[in-house]
Amino acid sequence: MNAIMRRQSRAVLLAVGMLLAVESVSAAHAAPDPLEHPAATSDRAARAMLLSVTTAGKRLVAVGEHGVIVYSDTQGKNWVQAKVPVSVSLTVVFFSDAKNGWAVGHDGVVLRSQDAGQHWEKRFDGNQANALMLAEAEKKLTSIRGELESKPGDADKATSPALEAAQNTLADIQAGAKFGPSRPLLGVWFKNADEGYVVGAYGQFFHTLDGGLHWESLANRINNPDGLHYNAISATPSGALLISGEGGKIYRSENQGESWQTLDSGYKGQLYGALGITHAGSEEQLLAFGFGGHILLSNADKPAGGWQELAIITNKNLIGGSQTSDGSVWLVAQDGSVLRSNEHAQHFTIVQQGTGLLIAGSAVLKEEAGYAEVAVAGMGGVHLISIDSGINMSGKLK
Repeated sequence: MNAIMRRQSRAVLLAVGMLLAVESVSAAHAAPDPLEHPAATSDRAARAMLLSVTTAGKRLVAVGEHGVIVYSDTQGKNWVQAKVPVSVSLTVVFFSDAKNGWAVGHDGVVLRSQDAGQHWEKRFDGNQANALMLAEAEKKLTSIRGELESKPGDADKATSPALEAAQNTLADIQAGAKFGPSRPLLGVWFKNADEGYVVGAYGQFFHTLDGGLHWESLANRINNPDGLHYNAISATPSGALLISGEGGKIYRSENQGESWQTLDSGYKGQLYGALGITHAGSEEQLLAFGFGGHILLSNADKPAGGWQELAIITNKNLIGGSQTSDGSVWLVAQDGSVLRSNEHAQHFTIVQQGTGLLIAGSAVLKEEAGYAEVAVAGMGGVHLISIDSGINMSGKLK
């Protein structure tokens, strides 16, 4: 499929999805705007479909459908539902320290907590995202037209690839904006309580320097003419920023987001995360994971040009991962399987078989010699997995 056909098909799918959403709202007799309607409280909130879990100090915090956010100070034994000002589904939660946290989700929403997840306030949404993206796209189109006008002759002006790409990008954003705040955010990472980044569907990329009071779009800093989805953003131990997404693409910045390099992993499917992997005496490597159990490892010295695809040991999507202090890498699959590597991440072993539950997010809570605890969020809430990584490599779901 060529670029034009692919762009047209993506535009059709986007339009159909938005029309269905509009029809659904109309059928519900103008239901309250989920960006303005607080999440409903429920005694069963902790058993909702939760999509992400993380730690805020010793506290567990998880987010999910219909704006549900819950937290636990008892390692998952008891949960409290937080007060949330929106009722859209929340996709990811991240804490930059024990107090300051961020949650992002559907309709471009960004929420902030400054008390370890007990209370949340809205700091951004899809209406603001549309305005920022439109302004950025219009500015780029004007700039390209100005550059073309300054060149002698006019033979190439109407057919300039850069001009066509800028016009297409603006048209896509204008079409999406007609349907309101419809694009979800899928990833969030903050350097500290003030500076951070959020990414999402159709190439959304926003940055704040003041804790979410003001935002700017950084979409034009990445070469993504087809508007591929960004599924996650993270930082490596060396301080590089990584965005992983659609088409097997990984985008890396080594100057805090000023410029970005596109790394083509050789895989063409969805990547749901990427990590910086460190080993004693070796340079930092990159490890990416995603659809159908695909795991890709970069060469230490040339991550832009050489990737090794590791043996697939599960055909389930890999949705979360981390490296622990002993050098091991842990990956979690969508069926609740847990994979663990040796310290060089060359081979993975399944240390916990799938539970049959649909899992969307994970966090390693504890990693000691021969033992680990992993929290997974998904169907039925948050579940804790205790793993004995000894000879039997057996796991037990709590």
